[in-house]
Amino acid sequence: MPADPSPAAESNSLDIARLQRLQAALASAALLVTETDAQGVMTYINEAAYRYFGCAPEACLGKNVLELTHPADREHLQQQVRDWVQRGVRAAEITNRIVHPNGDTFTFLWAVTIHYDDQGHPLYFTSIGHDISQQEQLRKELQEKREMLYTVIDSLPVGVFWKDKESRFLGCNRRVLNDAGLSHFKEIIGKTDFDLPWHKKAPVYQHSDRAVMNTGPKLNIEETLTRGDGSVIWLRTAKLPLRRNGEVIGVLGFYEDITELHHQEEGLRTFRLLVENAPDGIGITDTDLAITYANPAFAAMLGYETLVGISWLDLLYPDDRAQLEALVRRPAQRGVDRTTLRYIRRDGSLITVQLSVPVLRSRNGRIVGYASINQDITEQLRAEQERQMLALQEQVIQAQQAILRELSTPLLPIAAGVVAMPLIGAIDSNRAQQVMETLLEGINRYRATIAILDITGVKVVDTQVAGALIRAAQAASLLGAQVVLTGISPEIAQTLVHIGIEFYDMVTKSTLQEGIAYALSRQRAPQQVNGRRVLASR
Repeated sequence: MPADPSPAAESNSLDIARLQRLQAALASAALLVTETDAQGVMTYINEAAYRYFGCAPEACLGKNVLELTHPADREHLQQQVRDWVQRGVRAAEITNRIVHPNGDTFTFLWAVTIHYDDQGHPLYFTSIGHDISQQEQLRKELQEKREMLYTVIDSLPVGVFWKDKESRFLGCNRRVLNDAGLSHFKEIIGKTDFDLPWHKKAPVYQHSDRAVMNTGPKLNIEETLTRGDGSVIWLRTAKLPLRRNGEVIGVLGFYEDITELHHQEEGLRTFRLLVENAPDGIGITDTDLAITYANPAFAAMLGYETLVGISWLDLLYPDDRAQLEALVRRPAQRGVDRTTLRYIRRDGSLITVQLSVPVLRSRNGRIVGYASINQDITEQLRAEQERQMLALQEQVIQAQQAILRELSTPLLPIAAGVVAMPLIGAIDSNRAQQVMETLLEGINRYRATIAILDITGVKVVDTQVAGALIRAAQAASLLGAQVVLTGISPEIAQTLVHIGIEFYDMVTKSTLQEGIAYALSRQRAPQQVNGRRVLASR
């Protein structure tokens, strides 16, 4: 009978069996197992070499591991190995790629064990590689999708951001980053609104975040935001709870810049306020002339509570409707048409307005309606008519006064070189001045040498009247004429003597007939001129 094996022999047999099973497992495993010396020369590789290197394991022995590594990864592998050895690292991981002769590329995650001698010098490397090509492909696809998603989000004309439950930023798009005055996304991650340019509004923003996470979405929030450059813009914000597996983990927000729209709305509100409170009647109609808007002044002007829905033409005086129709048929290409029209008020009375008709056009120039600006000029016209009547009355009065002036100071040529002015009624300073002007003008016009002033019709001659007569005589003498004063009654003669008036330069006669006779005799009487006898003439 054979002798029983010793315990040592049994132990060796077990070790050999285990080694064989391990080699068989390595040969059939999807793992790539290699062993290289300190210089990176391959000393062992399992059967997976067929799959990944396209050759038998024996063909790989003696090759440097860098030869089997993707060219783009070789420098990185060398740097890592040097770093591990310098730091005495015994176990490490690294990811790199290998290239099959047919061009296929595989990505491996390597678990590397470094064996050192007693002096700390590397002896050899044992590496076990796990093919993660499929995972890497999925990771790349996921990264591409993520990048595409970020590209889409960055291309949106709105700001997009998401925060955790503590209102710390987890991410955002480029619009939010620019508004924050930041350059890189990592600069905003982990920050709160208190750390950003809009920190003064942070309490309001975070209160809104908590409300959204607790109660649900909030839409159309109009608020301001201070940007990184200090400018303030208006936003319309929407916020939604950010959920994962049904659990709220934060808040997702969107906002659009409505600064220009806000300013336009402010301008429209101001314009509407001005229109609503304008004293003129302002209305808008469609192309069929149906009124779609009328300010309070327009409705009150015509005695209505509202004019909306009423035809514009129906409000006009019938005789004026054709004029408006002609305006809208041939609208002004530039400027605004203006005319004067009459409206029929609700109580039947008429008013007259100065009408302006701006044409309303769309962006492509198509007429979409008409505006009307109505200024009530009824009272103005009445005042103008009254003014014209007053002016006409004034002209009549002035004409009458001119006639009276002529009658009050009549100048009559009674013979060649002789004029007479019979005066009637009281003589004041204005009439005295008129007497002088008319007398002098007549002397000059008729080339008179004798002018008769008859005061038969003047009942009172005082110092003022006498002075006026004396001044008239003096002025006449400067023109070469002699003044004959006639018609002095006994009462006037006494008054003149009493007040001490003397007419040195005037001839006086008691009646107009005597004065005329005197004048005519003077005209026929010869006078000495340079020692010769001539008839008086001028």
